[in-house]
Formats: sequence, structure tokens, C-alpha cells
Amino acid sequence: MMPLTAETATEFDFHVLCDASGSMGNESKRFPGKTRWDEMKESVIATARAIEPFDADGITVTFFGPGVTTQDNVTAKAVADVFASRGPRGSTPLTEALAVVIAARKKSGKKQFAFVFTDGEPDNQATVIQTLTDAANSIDNDEDITFCFVQVGDDTAARKFLDHLDDNLNAKFDIVDVLSLADADNFEPLDLINKAIND
Repeated sequence: MMPLTAETATEFDFHVLCDASGSMGNESKRFPGKTRWDEMKESVIATARAIEPFDADGITVTFFGPGVTTQDNVTAKAVADVFASRGPRGSTPLTEALAVVIAARKKSGKKQFAFVFTDGEPDNQATVIQTLTDAANSIDNDEDITFCFVQVGDDTAARKFLDHLDDNLNAKFDIVDVLSLADADNFEPLDLINKAIND
């Protein structure tokens, strides 16, 4: 695919999936005195602010843990308010969160790009793998749907699982890219989107 530009980015709907499980309340090792939740919030707000001009109908924000809640047409200014109404607790229903993006693709026909901020392993690894594999096998072009997983924290088991999704999905297209939150913060969002789509 040719590099994404501000003009071609309008072909996409953008999603931000936020892990709201209990472990997100753990202390951030990067920023003592703050939690992983705080760390993620700052990055999500910055990401939303940067991609908002490319998604005319607003960003879709989905929180997963313990259930899944989705808000469409969220402006960057409203993201902080969305976070204020939530807090970390419960489990990590990642499969159901991914399904929101896949359903949006089927409904609108537009290309979908999702940032997935998470610190841990999902409730069910097998269903996450199957969901992503089915999604990758159902599309006609590599850029039709992309999941950019951003790991919050440094849990080694979680990273091993995310790397498996990135390198060993065994599907028609590679629709997963993975990096740490620290690395993600070093990219301009448009560059990060290009990296994920063309990885």
C-alpha cells in the first residue's frame, strides 16, 4: 500500500480500544505515582487529538473490562470525559472488543483501523486468535482492517501472547502490529498507522 496521507486517511474509520480490566489500576513503572490507567489515558487523548481530523464522524471508543461498552462519534475533547466515567476493574474481554471493529467493517464497508491499548492477557486467548484469523481471512485487501496493539506495562506473558498475534496468526493477511506504549509515544500517529498497516 502507498503511504497513508492526511487525504487518504479519510477512507478509514478509527477506533480506540481501551483495556479497563483491574490490572490497569497497577502502578506505572514508567511514571511513578501514576497507574497504567493514567498512562494509557494520556496516550489515548493524544492519539485521539491527532487522528480526529481524519475521521469526520468521530472516533469510536470501546472499553473492555469487565464488560464491553462502545461510544461512537467521540471527539478528542470528549475522550477525557469518557475516561472520567470509567475505572479499571474486572476481567479482559478482548474478543468482544475486537468484534466491535469487525462488525463496523461489515456494516459500513469502510476500512477500519483500531488502536488496542492493553496491559495483559485476554480472558480467552483461543477466541482472540480465531477472531483475528477469521477477520484476516474475510477481507480482500491488507489495509481493509488493521489492529495496532499497544502494550501498557511490561508483563512478559502478555507480550509473548501479543507477539504471537503479530508473527504467527497464520492467516491470509497480517492485520496485527504490536509495540510498547513507550515506543508508540515516539511515533506521530499517522506514521504509527502507516507502520501498522504496512508491517
